[in-house]
Amino acid sequence: MNQIGTEHETAQHSSEGELRMLENAHLRVTIAPQRGGKILSLFSKRSGTEWLLPPLRPYEDAKTTGGFDEWDGGGFDECLPTVAATSTAPDHGELWRTAWSEEQAEGVLSLRVSACRGAIELHRRASLEGTALVLDYALTNAGSAPRSLLYSAHPLLRVEEGDRIELPPDIEYVTVESSKAERLGKPGTRIAWSHLKLAADGAADLSNVGPPDGLQADKLFAGPCASGWCQLQRPTLGEALELSFDCTVLPYLGLWICRAAWPEIGQNKQYTVALEPTHANCDSLADAERNGTAWLLAPGEQRTWSLRLRAAAIAKEETR
Repeated sequence: MNQIGTEHETAQHSSEGELRMLENAHLRVTIAPQRGGKILSLFSKRSGTEWLLPPLRPYEDAKTTGGFDEWDGGGFDECLPTVAATSTAPDHGELWRTAWSEEQAEGVLSLRVSACRGAIELHRRASLEGTALVLDYALTNAGSAPRSLLYSAHPLLRVEEGDRIELPPDIEYVTVESSKAERLGKPGTRIAWSHLKLAADGAADLSNVGPPDGLQADKLFAGPCASGWCQLQRPTLGEALELSFDCTVLPYLGLWICRAAWPEIGQNKQYTVALEPTHANCDSLADAERNGTAWLLAPGEQRTWSLRLRAAAIAKEETR
């Protein structure tokens, strides 16, 4: 049986906000409405594994000051109406710095938030189905004028050396959005997934998570995808976190691979992989508008989609 519970702050957090919990026999999920609707924890009871990245610094309630690189640096945020900063929206969009409101709903955690000065409304319903966290979204233009938008999921996953990123076999190439010291080339460079030749490091396999040596901070895009799934596999545990999505609605997959090379400020760095379903093949809303991958919602128009994060059993050292 699925349960929805409440959890108050403990000493490890910096404020006194309330957390919400979804729990069944397989998963325990913790969500913070007052912290931009952030999903703080996705814990697999089967393996005893926390799949989301713990924070780099203490969690705080949403606030409208400071940049994303000054935020907690962990968990699962939602990016809208952009990922890259614009003249009207901060880095990684507005939602992470906005408190979400909770709606009464039986068996699910239903949250709502507005963006673009109230013109855009996002409704997200979270529920558990066996070993999966299911997120159902409805995005509505509640304003009187058309709105151009870019949405991307932003789940930062906790990794260990030797984890593997598994993509569908039709993904043979990815495009560089950014790469620390242009290790993988300039923005727009198309490279092989997953084996390629690097001038400085020799041959490399991007699908294999290397050590936290401070050398890698790469944002890549795969797609358009013919199959809507990807995995972070942990062969040492015999488990993977599988992310499924409708690639007719979200045809691209952003990949953030960071081995303790970001953020630029502070001593704590991310050691993470983010698997980011999106409808755009870039982080900038302006670039998405130019290349035709932005969403343009007419007044009253609504877009719906779902994400499914499943703790999947795999054989040790097995790949899909």
